[in-house]
Amino acid sequence: MKGNSKIVIVGIVLVALVLLGAFYSSPTTLFGLRNNSSDTMRIGWISDLSGSTAKYGSYEAGMLAVDEINSQGGINGKKVELVVEDGKCDAKEALSAIDKLLDIDGLKFILGGHCTAESMAIAPVVQERGALMLAAITSSPLLSNAGDNVFRTSAVSTIQSDLLAKVAINKGLKKMAIIYIQTSYAQPVALEMKNVFTSLGGNVVLFEGFVKDTSDFRTILQKANALGADSFFFSTQTPDEAFYLLKQTKELGLTQQIFGNDQAQNATIYSRDSTLQEGMIVAAPDMNMYSEKTKSFFEAYKAKYGKEVPFGVWTAESYDGVFIMAQAIEKYDGNVELIKKYLYSIDYEGASGRIRMDANGDGIREYKVKIMKDGKMVDLVN
Repeated sequence: MKGNSKIVIVGIVLVALVLLGAFYSSPTTLFGLRNNSSDTMRIGWISDLSGSTAKYGSYEAGMLAVDEINSQGGINGKKVELVVEDGKCDAKEALSAIDKLLDIDGLKFILGGHCTAESMAIAPVVQERGALMLAAITSSPLLSNAGDNVFRTSAVSTIQSDLLAKVAINKGLKKMAIIYIQTSYAQPVALEMKNVFTSLGGNVVLFEGFVKDTSDFRTILQKANALGADSFFFSTQTPDEAFYLLKQTKELGLTQQIFGNDQAQNATIYSRDSTLQEGMIVAAPDMNMYSEKTKSFFEAYKAKYGKEVPFGVWTAESYDGVFIMAQAIEKYDGNVELIKKYLYSIDYEGASGRIRMDANGDGIREYKVKIMKDGKMVDLVN
């Protein structure tokens, strides 16, 4: 009898240990323990901390927003903590990051990705696991149908192609060379430019892609010139690629009208040599530098980091994303379904401008056509 009692007791202890282990390894339980603690609200964050797009300043902007939210009392009295993972603007790295944030950290709310490669990779995982993501610096049309748990502050990038194609035709340009990097952001922008320009009566004499880390474009540019191109459209992923394209165009003595995507007009290029961009026409999200929120953000960023905002509207929308997510969590006490409904209906005036959402969870932003004139980007006057 005593022997049987010992066996029963040992069995009960073993079962208890197994159940306890399952309790602590459960992502749902981890979310409850860590995020609903008495003093902290933890939110996942994926952005490039060490790769080619780390210079965009999205992480720095996000941390600035967290500091400001916490100084104002946090979320329902809880301090906001970002659980940060380096996505390196790389699909494989981003997948590792989202698995860690969802499975190990047990988080439900993700800010990111902060580039198209990251966001495209993590979106199916977030949708499948019932979490919720708010991306920034992500404008590929390929993300639009990723699911109703996937949101972004950015508008779909192909808007700019429609605008610029019409400008080119109105200027009497008929032969365009389109040069683009083969990424999920830049290639759809280039393809849309090709389709719209052609549909309006233009002729695309060259449609040529290049791979990551290309820095010598002389052969492509000379080929386009030989084909009689009267205009170039550069669809780049980073300002570095645009810099080399513009620099080599000038070195070769080419005088074609240059159009660029919204990444080609970044301030990091200006700081190198703004004369390279003189006359270049772009279409980009409009940001009123004189609005109170925008001015405040730019001043706070410089005060905290000792440098100017590096990526204009894109850095600013990373900052806005933290506030939007924090307000949503606070308003609906972390309820995913209610927050989804809220995000579809937002009309937020942030540092990057007005942000609304369409039925796909894509940001609705106003794009404006601009031209580089005397070292400054100004509205294009027809």
